[in-house]
Amino acid sequence: MKNVLLASLILISAVLISSCAKERIKGCTDHYALNFNPYATDNDGSCWVPVQTKKVLIGDFTATWCGPCGDWGAPAFEKAIELTFGIAEPMAIHNTDEMSNAITEHFNTYYEISAIPTLKVWETGDGFGSGEEMAGAADQEMVERPVAETGAIINLVDKGQKLQVEVSAGAFLPATGDYFVGAYILEDSLSYEQNGTAEDGGYGPFIHNHVLRASANGNWGEQFIYGAAYPGLVKTMIYSIDKNENWNMDNIYALAVIWRYVKDQQYGEYVYEFVNVVSSRDLIK
Repeated sequence: MKNVLLASLILISAVLISSCAKERIKGCTDHYALNFNPYATDNDGSCWVPVQTKKVLIGDFTATWCGPCGDWGAPAFEKAIELTFGIAEPMAIHNTDEMSNAITEHFNTYYEISAIPTLKVWETGDGFGSGEEMAGAADQEMVERPVAETGAIINLVDKGQKLQVEVSAGAFLPATGDYFVGAYILEDSLSYEQNGTAEDGGYGPFIHNHVLRASANGNWGEQFIYGAAYPGLVKTMIYSIDKNENWNMDNIYALAVIWRYVKDQQYGEYVYEFVNVVSSRDLIK
């Protein structure tokens, strides 16, 4: 009888242990991560959290009607992209053409772009005449500012008629000032004729990449640091925007750009200073 009772207890214990084992769920258990799983019991290291990696933002202020933009501006920009692969994120900002929009108009006005093409490296400067010069400025920016006090991560989710933009920003070092994170939508492989690309110097076929299409949260984004922050601060934001019928979702991606609102020492005016940038393509899923 004792043997039967002992065997029963062992069997019940085995069933209970087996049931408990089946209830264990691996996933992301970090409440601040974009892919937080409320049902996960065991963290498997898959959490998407802000990254400290510093990158430079490089831009081409351009237009399809601009001859020099096709003749040397776009080729120089592509060369700079090639030379800065891994340390820079490019953004093509169009001016009064088929790809211009509210956010490109904002940047053209804010930076007082009067001559195009204008090749710009935040925060180093603009007016570069070649891709090599532009890449050199980006390299110098990395030398002077190799580490960013804040970082971010960004993800896109296709919701049918809507595009869900998920952003998480945080501080890795003590940060002083007001920090914003902008979520910008970009698109590759847009086919529009470009002036300056044909053999006679006129309009010719051209594929436009890294084109700024929209912002998910305004011109400069949403503020996530108010005055000061210490390492470990994290803020996660989710936005839902209407998808433009002209967007090809296979070629859509996003940049999260961190700006610091500070007083310019030379002119005494408050400006948005570039801090860091990350692409949704950096996210390993």
